[in-house]
Amino acid sequence: MARSNVRPRAPLLTVLRARVRQPQFYWFLGHFLTLYHFIRFHLAVYSFASQRYHYTRILLYISATYAIVLYQFYKSGQLQLGQLRPQLRRLDNLQYFCMLAVLYLCSLSGSMVSGALYSPVIFSFFHCLNYFKENLLPFLPVTPLVKAVVNNKIARFIGNYNERFLQMAQVFEIMCGCRSGLLGLPVSLFRVLVRFSAQNAASVIAMLTYVWFFKLRYLQSESMRLIVGQYVARIELYVNTRLSPQVASIWHAYKQLATAFFQGLPI
Repeated sequence: MARSNVRPRAPLLTVLRARVRQPQFYWFLGHFLTLYHFIRFHLAVYSFASQRYHYTRILLYISATYAIVLYQFYKSGQLQLGQLRPQLRRLDNLQYFCMLAVLYLCSLSGSMVSGALYSPVIFSFFHCLNYFKENLLPFLPVTPLVKAVVNNKIARFIGNYNERFLQMAQVFEIMCGCRSGLLGLPVSLFRVLVRFSAQNAASVIAMLTYVWFFKLRYLQSESMRLIVGQYVARIELYVNTRLSPQVASIWHAYKQLATAFFQGLPI
Protein backbone atom coordinates (compact mmCIF):
# COMPACT_ATOMS: atom_id res chain seq x y z
CA MET A 1 0.00 0.00 0.00
CA ALA A 2 1.38 3.39 -1.00
CA ARG A 3 2.05 5.85 1.75
CA SER A 4 0.51 9.29 1.63
CA ASN A 5 2.91 12.17 1.10
CA VAL A 6 0.62 14.57 2.95
CA ARG A 7 2.05 15.38 6.38
CA PRO A 8 -0.52 15.65 9.18
CA ARG A 9 -1.15 19.14 10.49
CA ALA A 10 -0.18 19.92 14.06
CA PRO A 11 -3.11 20.51 16.45
CA LEU A 12 -4.16 24.14 16.85
CA LEU A 13 -3.22 24.19 20.54
CA THR A 14 0.29 22.98 19.70
CA VAL A 15 0.61 25.65 17.05
CA LEU A 16 -0.55 28.36 19.45
CA ARG A 17 2.00 27.23 22.04
CA ALA A 18 4.72 27.64 19.43
CA ARG A 19 3.34 30.97 18.20
CA VAL A 20 3.31 32.59 21.65
CA ARG A 21 7.11 32.34 21.68
CA GLN A 22 7.31 34.56 18.61
CA PRO A 23 7.07 38.39 18.61
CA GLN A 24 4.86 38.21 15.53
CA PHE A 25 2.09 36.58 17.59
CA TYR A 26 2.01 39.54 20.00
CA TRP A 27 2.09 41.84 16.98
CA PHE A 28 -1.05 40.07 15.73
CA LEU A 29 -2.61 40.13 19.20
CA GLY A 30 -2.04 43.88 19.41
CA HIS A 31 -3.80 44.40 16.07
CA PHE A 32 -6.66 42.11 17.14
CA LEU A 33 -7.16 43.98 20.43
CA THR A 34 -7.01 47.25 18.50
CA LEU A 35 -9.95 46.12 16.35
CA TYR A 36 -11.85 44.88 19.41
CA HIS A 37 -11.55 48.18 21.27
CA PHE A 38 -12.27 50.15 18.09
CA ILE A 39 -15.61 48.36 17.79
CA ARG A 40 -16.31 48.93 21.49
CA PHE A 41 -15.35 52.59 21.09
CA HIS A 42 -18.07 53.09 18.47
CA LEU A 43 -20.64 51.06 20.38
CA ALA A 44 -20.17 53.25 23.47
CA VAL A 45 -21.80 56.27 21.82
CA TYR A 46 -23.72 57.22 24.97
CA SER A 47 -20.81 56.95 27.41
CA PHE A 48 -17.94 59.40 27.04
CA ALA A 49 -16.03 57.69 29.87
CA SER A 50 -16.28 54.34 28.08
CA GLN A 51 -15.23 55.88 24.78
CA ARG A 52 -12.21 57.48 26.43
CA TYR A 53 -11.26 54.11 27.97
CA HIS A 54 -11.41 52.29 24.64
CA TYR A 55 -9.66 55.16 22.85
CA THR A 56 -6.74 54.87 25.27
CA ARG A 57 -6.61 51.10 24.85
CA ILE A 58 -6.59 51.39 21.06
CA LEU A 59 -3.61 53.72 21.20
CA LEU A 60 -1.81 51.46 23.68
CA TYR A 61 -2.21 48.28 21.64
CA ILE A 62 -1.53 49.81 18.25
CA SER A 63 1.58 51.56 19.62
CA ALA A 64 2.77 48.18 20.91
CA THR A 65 2.49 46.65 17.42
CA TYR A 66 4.69 49.39 15.95
CA ALA A 67 7.12 49.04 18.85
CA ILE A 68 7.49 45.32 18.02
CA VAL A 69 8.17 46.14 14.36
CA LEU A 70 10.72 48.80 15.29
CA TYR A 71 12.44 46.40 17.68
CA GLN A 72 12.82 43.93 14.83
CA PHE A 73 14.20 46.76 12.68
CA TYR A 74 16.68 47.60 15.44
CA LYS A 75 17.81 43.97 15.73
CA SER A 76 18.34 43.75 11.97
CA GLY A 77 20.20 47.07 11.79
CA GLN A 78 17.51 48.88 9.79
CA LEU A 79 16.92 51.24 12.73
CA GLN A 80 19.84 52.97 14.40
CA LEU A 81 19.28 54.97 17.57
CA GLY A 82 21.99 57.48 16.66
CA GLN A 83 20.19 58.45 13.43
CA LEU A 84 16.59 58.77 14.56
CA ARG A 85 15.93 62.16 12.97
CA PRO A 86 16.88 61.27 9.37
CA GLN A 87 15.21 57.87 9.76
CA LEU A 88 12.06 59.57 11.03
CA ARG A 89 11.73 61.26 7.64
CA ARG A 90 11.68 57.97 5.74
CA LEU A 91 10.48 55.18 8.06
CA ASP A 92 6.68 55.23 8.17
CA ASN A 93 6.62 52.72 11.05
CA LEU A 94 8.68 55.13 13.14
CA GLN A 95 6.39 58.01 12.19
CA TYR A 96 3.26 56.13 13.21
CA PHE A 97 4.82 54.92 16.45
CA CYS A 98 5.89 58.41 17.54
CA MET A 99 2.48 59.89 16.73
CA LEU A 100 0.50 57.11 18.41
CA ALA A 101 2.75 56.95 21.49
CA VAL A 102 2.42 60.70 22.09
CA LEU A 103 -1.36 60.54 21.58
CA TYR A 104 -1.49 57.66 24.07
CA LEU A 105 0.38 59.68 26.70
CA CYS A 106 -1.90 62.65 26.05
CA SER A 107 -4.98 60.43 26.33
CA LEU A 108 -4.04 59.62 29.94
CA SER A 109 -5.01 63.23 30.73
CA GLY A 110 -8.28 62.92 28.85
CA SER A 111 -7.24 64.32 25.46
CA MET A 112 -8.75 62.68 22.37
CA VAL A 113 -8.03 63.03 18.65
CA SER A 114 -10.53 60.41 17.55
CA GLY A 115 -9.96 60.91 13.82
CA ALA A 116 -6.38 59.73 14.30
CA LEU A 117 -7.56 56.17 14.87
CA TYR A 118 -8.99 55.35 11.47
CA SER A 119 -5.93 54.84 9.30
CA PRO A 120 -4.04 52.66 11.88
CA VAL A 121 -7.20 50.60 12.40
CA ILE A 122 -7.48 50.01 8.64
CA PHE A 123 -3.90 48.71 8.66
CA SER A 124 -4.69 46.53 11.70
CA PHE A 125 -7.67 44.99 9.90
CA PHE A 126 -5.60 43.83 6.93
CA HIS A 127 -2.71 42.71 9.15
CA CYS A 128 -5.13 40.53 11.13
CA LEU A 129 -6.60 39.04 7.97
CA ASN A 130 -3.17 38.18 6.60
CA TYR A 131 -1.94 36.67 9.86
CA PHE A 132 -5.11 34.61 10.30
CA LYS A 133 -4.94 33.32 6.72
CA GLU A 134 -1.27 32.38 6.85
CA ASN A 135 -0.73 31.29 10.46
CA LEU A 136 -4.02 30.17 12.03
CA LEU A 137 -6.45 29.06 9.32
CA PRO A 138 -4.34 26.07 8.14
CA PHE A 139 -4.47 24.58 11.65
CA LEU A 140 -8.15 25.11 12.47
CA PRO A 141 -10.10 21.88 13.14
CA VAL A 142 -12.28 22.18 10.02
CA THR A 143 -12.37 20.31 6.74
CA PRO A 144 -9.85 21.11 3.98
CA LEU A 145 -12.71 22.28 1.79
CA VAL A 146 -13.80 24.88 4.36
CA LYS A 147 -10.18 26.02 4.77
CA ALA A 148 -9.80 26.41 1.01
CA VAL A 149 -13.03 28.38 0.69
CA VAL A 150 -12.17 30.71 3.58
CA ASN A 151 -8.61 31.13 2.30
CA ASN A 152 -9.83 32.03 -1.18
CA LYS A 153 -12.40 34.49 0.13
CA ILE A 154 -9.84 36.27 2.33
CA ALA A 155 -7.27 36.35 -0.48
CA ARG A 156 -9.88 37.71 -2.91
CA PHE A 157 -11.02 40.35 -0.43
CA ILE A 158 -7.44 41.50 0.22
CA GLY A 159 -6.67 41.56 -3.49
CA ASN A 160 -9.81 43.54 -4.34
CA TYR A 161 -9.92 46.00 -1.45
CA ASN A 162 -6.42 46.44 -0.02
CA GLU A 163 -5.48 49.29 -2.35
CA ARG A 164 -8.85 51.01 -1.92
CA PHE A 165 -8.61 50.89 1.86
CA LEU A 166 -5.06 52.23 1.78
CA GLN A 167 -6.30 55.20 -0.22
CA MET A 168 -9.14 55.58 2.27
CA ALA A 169 -6.57 55.60 5.10
CA GLN A 170 -4.74 58.45 3.39
CA VAL A 171 -7.98 60.40 3.06
CA PHE A 172 -8.67 59.90 6.78
CA GLU A 173 -5.17 61.18 7.59
CA ILE A 174 -5.70 64.24 5.39
CA MET A 175 -9.07 64.96 7.00
CA CYS A 176 -7.70 64.54 10.51
CA GLY A 177 -4.56 66.56 9.72
CA CYS A 178 -6.54 69.46 8.26
CA ARG A 179 -9.14 69.39 11.01
CA SER A 180 -6.45 69.25 13.70
CA GLY A 181 -4.43 72.08 12.17
CA LEU A 182 -7.20 74.39 10.98
CA LEU A 183 -9.72 73.90 13.78
CA GLY A 184 -8.57 71.61 16.58
CA LEU A 185 -5.25 73.29 17.36
CA PRO A 186 -6.59 76.90 17.43
CA VAL A 187 -9.50 75.82 19.67
CA SER A 188 -7.16 73.90 21.97
CA LEU A 189 -4.79 76.88 22.21
CA PHE A 190 -7.71 79.17 23.09
CA ARG A 191 -8.89 76.78 25.80
CA VAL A 192 -5.47 76.46 27.38
CA LEU A 193 -5.09 80.26 27.41
CA VAL A 194 -8.52 80.73 28.99
CA ARG A 195 -8.16 77.93 31.51
CA PHE A 196 -4.92 76.03 31.92
CA SER A 197 -5.32 72.37 32.85
CA ALA A 198 -3.50 69.13 32.19
CA GLN A 199 -6.21 68.00 29.79
CA ASN A 200 -6.19 71.26 27.81
CA ALA A 201 -2.38 71.25 27.62
CA ALA A 202 -2.42 67.61 26.52
CA SER A 203 -4.96 68.48 23.84
CA VAL A 204 -2.62 71.12 22.40
CA ILE A 205 0.27 68.65 22.38
CA ALA A 206 -1.90 65.94 20.77
CA MET A 207 -3.19 68.23 18.01
CA LEU A 208 0.28 69.62 17.33
CA THR A 209 1.69 66.09 17.21
CA TYR A 210 -0.85 64.97 14.65
CA VAL A 211 -0.21 68.01 12.44
CA TRP A 212 3.53 67.27 12.68
CA PHE A 213 2.86 63.64 11.77
CA PHE A 214 0.67 64.75 8.87
CA LYS A 215 3.53 66.88 7.54
CA LEU A 216 5.88 63.89 7.63
CA ARG A 217 3.37 61.76 5.75
CA TYR A 218 2.67 64.58 3.27
CA LEU A 219 6.36 65.03 2.46
CA GLN A 220 6.97 61.29 2.14
CA SER A 221 3.90 60.26 0.14
CA GLU A 222 3.46 61.51 -3.42
CA SER A 223 -0.07 60.11 -3.58
CA MET A 224 -1.04 62.07 -0.44
CA ARG A 225 0.32 65.28 -1.96
CA LEU A 226 -1.73 64.58 -5.09
CA ILE A 227 -4.93 64.03 -3.07
CA VAL A 228 -4.34 67.18 -1.01
CA GLY A 229 -3.76 69.18 -4.19
CA GLN A 230 -7.05 67.92 -5.63
CA TYR A 231 -9.00 68.84 -2.50
CA VAL A 232 -7.40 72.29 -2.29
CA ALA A 233 -8.21 72.94 -5.96
CA ARG A 234 -11.87 72.04 -5.37
CA ILE A 235 -12.09 74.29 -2.32
CA GLU A 236 -10.41 77.13 -4.20
CA LEU A 237 -12.88 76.77 -7.08
CA TYR A 238 -15.84 76.80 -4.70
CA VAL A 239 -14.54 79.79 -2.70
CA ASN A 240 -13.71 81.85 -5.78
CA THR A 241 -16.95 81.15 -7.66
CA ARG A 242 -19.63 80.66 -5.01
CA LEU A 243 -18.67 82.90 -2.08
CA SER A 244 -18.54 86.66 -1.77
CA PRO A 245 -15.18 88.45 -2.30
CA GLN A 246 -15.07 89.37 1.42
CA VAL A 247 -15.40 85.74 2.53
CA ALA A 248 -12.95 84.64 -0.17
CA SER A 249 -10.35 87.14 1.08
CA ILE A 250 -10.74 85.82 4.64
CA TRP A 251 -10.26 82.27 3.37
CA HIS A 252 -7.12 83.16 1.42
CA ALA A 253 -5.62 84.99 4.40
CA TYR A 254 -6.34 82.05 6.69
CA LYS A 255 -4.92 79.63 4.13
CA GLN A 256 -1.70 81.63 3.90
CA LEU A 257 -1.39 81.67 7.69
CA ALA A 258 -2.01 77.91 7.91
CA THR A 259 0.46 77.23 5.08
CA ALA A 260 3.16 79.30 6.79
CA PHE A 261 2.58 77.45 10.06
CA PHE A 262 2.64 74.07 8.30
CA GLN A 263 5.85 74.86 6.45
CA GLY A 264 7.48 76.14 9.64
CA LEU A 265 6.95 72.91 11.57
CA PRO A 266 10.35 71.31 12.23
CA ILE A 267 10.93 67.77 11.02
